[in-house]
Amino acid sequence: MKTRRKPFQVVTVILTAAMLASACGSDDSGNDDKAADPAKLTVWMMGEGGDAQNTFLDGVEQEFKQKHPSTDVVVQYIPWLEAPKKFQAALAGGEGPDVTELGNTETQGWAQQEALSDVTDRLAGWAPGKDILPDLVKNAQLDGKQYGIPWYAGVRAIYYRTDWFQAAGVQPPKTWDELVTVAKAVQAKKPGTYGIAVPGNSELPFYSFLWGAGGEIATDNGGTWKSGYTSAEARQAVKFWTDLVTVHKVAPSAAAAWNEVDARTQFATGKAAMAFGGSWQQAAMLEADPNLDKVWGTFPIPGPTGGESPAFAGGSDIAIWEDSKVKDVAWDYMTVLLDKQNNKKYADSLKFFPVYSDLVGSGYNDDKIMAAFAASMKSTKLTPMTPKWVEVSRTKTVTQAMNSAVMKGQKTVDQATTDAAAEIESILNAK
Repeated sequence: MKTRRKPFQVVTVILTAAMLASACGSDDSGNDDKAADPAKLTVWMMGEGGDAQNTFLDGVEQEFKQKHPSTDVVVQYIPWLEAPKKFQAALAGGEGPDVTELGNTETQGWAQQEALSDVTDRLAGWAPGKDILPDLVKNAQLDGKQYGIPWYAGVRAIYYRTDWFQAAGVQPPKTWDELVTVAKAVQAKKPGTYGIAVPGNSELPFYSFLWGAGGEIATDNGGTWKSGYTSAEARQAVKFWTDLVTVHKVAPSAAAAWNEVDARTQFATGKAAMAFGGSWQQAAMLEADPNLDKVWGTFPIPGPTGGESPAFAGGSDIAIWEDSKVKDVAWDYMTVLLDKQNNKKYADSLKFFPVYSDLVGSGYNDDKIMAAFAASMKSTKLTPMTPKWVEVSRTKTVTQAMNSAVMKGQKTVDQATTDAAAEIESILNAK
């Protein structure tokens, strides 16, 4: 845990500032001069960035400068997988940001480590905040206090090659069995390719199968967490997910180590007929094949016997770093970044969904890609709401390791789920 400044130091700073103000005098109205704008505001964004995001953030900065003309916004992109180490280094005394993006499953964890500033009162006094989807707002709270503001939302679906499906005489599947049948049919029609790019080392697409089967990751029973991975429903989901590689062989053995970037690359480069992915991954895939948009489509992740499986309600929050010395200016930047007009603009340009209830669910029905994601947005779930989830998900990668071990033949489904359940409970129930 970080060492905090002692109260007397804060008092000293306040008194010193007051004496300086008195010595320097004040304007004719009797009001103290406003503090000068900081020379820069450091903003951490996750991922690799891109032209669309850079253009958007440039526009946000210009709008922000209307109030803070002397402050330059310095945006630093942090790869998602490197973010935990970067945050820990900043907590240990390194140079942190003033404003940061972070995954919406991680806000509680970093808040517990005192990395983030409490913005409860700021949010309460910001009128647009009342229209943000309440579940997303709640997910950024710890002990009743708000530590992040939702920025965008996203879900996963399945991309597919419409031309390959047509050649194989198949339609988008509606059940798990149909998913396997279709994958095998297209794979047979296109020798040298795979039916579906399975990100075996990624947890989020798998959760749709877990929830679709009726399973749960973990539930809080009166303060004690109980993992659901040993249930029949969870084991059904793990078996189906891993059988895609080990039994049906519609994905290669290498898929046990694939993350979502690996999987989308397989699809974008013509090596797989289908791939799990988010709506925001369109631009990256089009970079690999600019003509892909002529032959692709999407469909929701199907349920075991029909319907749609719930999708993980992914997305990012925006937070103020606790050690920032310019929190008021940081909040001003956040309100520009997060206002409704900019929220819709960002969501549209990067193919996410806005977080405001009055902006979600309209205008996507005629979009051959976004329509499936919009449908999935109607049935979403979240990972366990606990600050310790970041250790399960990012530090220990428990679910990823469970599925990969089965795909690699290192454990049976029963062994892997039993071990994962025990590890999850050990982490979440640790005092």
